[in-house]
Amino acid sequence: RLRPRFALAQVLLGGLLESLDRKTEALSLYEAVSPDSPLYWSARLRKAATLDDLKRTDEAITQLQKMAEERTDQSEPFIRLGDLFRTKKQYQDSVDSYSGAIKRIGKLSKSHWSLLYARGIAYERSKQWQNAETDFLRALKLSPEQPFVLNYLGYSWVDQGKNFERAKEMIERAVQLRPNDGYIVDSLGWVLYKIGEYDNAARKLERAVILRPEDPTINDHLGDAY
Repeated sequence: RLRPRFALAQVLLGGLLESLDRKTEALSLYEAVSPDSPLYWSARLRKAATLDDLKRTDEAITQLQKMAEERTDQSEPFIRLGDLFRTKKQYQDSVDSYSGAIKRIGKLSKSHWSLLYARGIAYERSKQWQNAETDFLRALKLSPEQPFVLNYLGYSWVDQGKNFERAKEMIERAVQLRPNDGYIVDSLGWVLYKIGEYDNAARKLERAVILRPEDPTINDHLGDAY
């Protein structure tokens, strides 16, 4: 009230309103941030996310594409576009957006494992497995102890009927890193089932069902093991 154009307060209040599901009010605050403010870029990224939450996805895409054109040194708009397209199951558009981000970044560092992981998922979902596998392996080269990557690649190999021993080692490590993640425990049970260790598989899958009782795939896997 004392300083209505205080950008930091506008952005923080917008975040609070979003958490209270008052997204239209949050959007108004993000739109009110002055172009002269150092927080203007961040506010526009938040605006795009809020537009998507409000089912105004086309406007969100336009906003992010415009930002990507304005700042050719910034990869974040492309990453946000990739995430948005992936949630909408527009996987090729997602791949293209992530690729744009990677091109802008140039030399990838350890922190970029998640970008390769995200693009790998988009490749896998769009049935481009070789590209997906390459991205997962690159992600692990950058950061070898990422349980989600270890799990996703290991499970994919098992589903394709190959690399069982390596997949088992990777998923076992993922379970060590995230012992209470039902999906990862399920993956371990599934690889054990695939290699014929049915008793051990059933024990792991029982644990997975306890962790994720509502998941139909995990229950189906347990049924197979029984």
